[in-house]
Amino acid sequence: MAGHKQVIELYSALADQPGQDFGWDKGLENAKAHNYSSEWFEKLPSEIWDYCAAVGNPFKLGTIEKGSTVLDLGCGAGVDLLVSALLVGKNGKAIGIDITPKMVEKAKEHVRLAGFTNVEVLESSFEEIALDDESVDVVISNGAINLTSCKESVFAEIHRVLKPDGRIMFADMIDVSAEDATVCCAASKEEGDWANCVAGTLREGKLIDIMSQAGFDNIECTGLTHYKTSDTTYGATFRATKTTHTKARQSHWEKIFTTKDYTQVLWHQNSPTVSLDLITRYSKPDDAVIDVGCGASFLVDNLIDNGYSNITLLDTSKRSLDIVKERLGDKAGIPAYICSDILHFSPSQQFKIWHDRAVFHFLLLPNERATYFEKVMQSLIPGGIALISTFRVGGQTMCAGLDIVQYDHNKMLEELPHGLKLVTYEEVTHITPAESEQAYSSFVIRKV
Repeated sequence: MAGHKQVIELYSALADQPGQDFGWDKGLENAKAHNYSSEWFEKLPSEIWDYCAAVGNPFKLGTIEKGSTVLDLGCGAGVDLLVSALLVGKNGKAIGIDITPKMVEKAKEHVRLAGFTNVEVLESSFEEIALDDESVDVVISNGAINLTSCKESVFAEIHRVLKPDGRIMFADMIDVSAEDATVCCAASKEEGDWANCVAGTLREGKLIDIMSQAGFDNIECTGLTHYKTSDTTYGATFRATKTTHTKARQSHWEKIFTTKDYTQVLWHQNSPTVSLDLITRYSKPDDAVIDVGCGASFLVDNLIDNGYSNITLLDTSKRSLDIVKERLGDKAGIPAYICSDILHFSPSQQFKIWHDRAVFHFLLLPNERATYFEKVMQSLIPGGIALISTFRVGGQTMCAGLDIVQYDHNKMLEELPHGLKLVTYEEVTHITPAESEQAYSSFVIRKV
């Protein structure tokens, strides 16, 4: 964080002397100017409002539901944190994070004063939040993100800890001058300007662009507030929703199968020999087979030619399934077609064979991979076989513009849950339509 020492010094002084004039609005009158609810003034200890240095009112940007989990990034002395605790109720949770030790202690003191038991306060960097993936419903912040030097990292962390369709609602300082914004990871101005919410501010468009790149959707700057820290830095309020990995994957693959020749993409196989050999080795033609992430693969054509008729094709792209139907012609009625992300798949039958040539390695989060194997367990009959292929350790790090996770024998063993046993592992080289090589790992896994 640029000006890290100066930020801590300034906010330590505020923790010790809330009545001191720091050159910007604070206190109860500041909260009233931002239209904080009179109910909050009545229910929360009067002492806390002396510390209200809010630059806006994030609670005007959306509803916080009872029972939800809220993260207040840059909680300071805990004003918004305690408001959040009121809103989520005793069955919810409010978590505050701040970099200033004295503010963390002051927030904890205010939590005890308010008598809340549903609040946790942590001293932590915003760029390495000590919370689990997808564990928070709403992230709020109030005049704190502008104090960070690399906002890309901050919004990436916010995206990580938010649950699917989670929301961010925050107030922050923005640059309203006509000049171009400085690069956010470079502290080129005076260190004191960071502490006073000047040097860290970006223009509205730049901030929105960073949020979009981090994976947020429905991004909106809802307007300026009365708050200012210089002639060109004003408070503004923003809200956005987390674009889920599910939605992102669906949009990505739909676009690919709509705009590209599927026979020329690098993962395409004119003859899916390895997959077909494995399926016929571990099953009979009357066994049920599901091909997850099937895309427009020719595997189904080959299975039908080998007498298989109980076939289910699953893919997140509707267009890829339509391509297969069109290609199969009068045989299009043989497979069942399911358009769904693998993590939302609910099997209506069980299968002898689960085939996945290129889905698992796209699951970047541990909880996604855990869910994937839950689907495998639900889908397979006892003794059923999962045939899973991934990019191999030391090979490709991306596919179709998306990051992937590489696997070998040991890494797969680390992922497998109880009830699934690795039977065989083989290294496979795929020759792409461009005649380049891709290093794959092939796993045979049995449900035991």
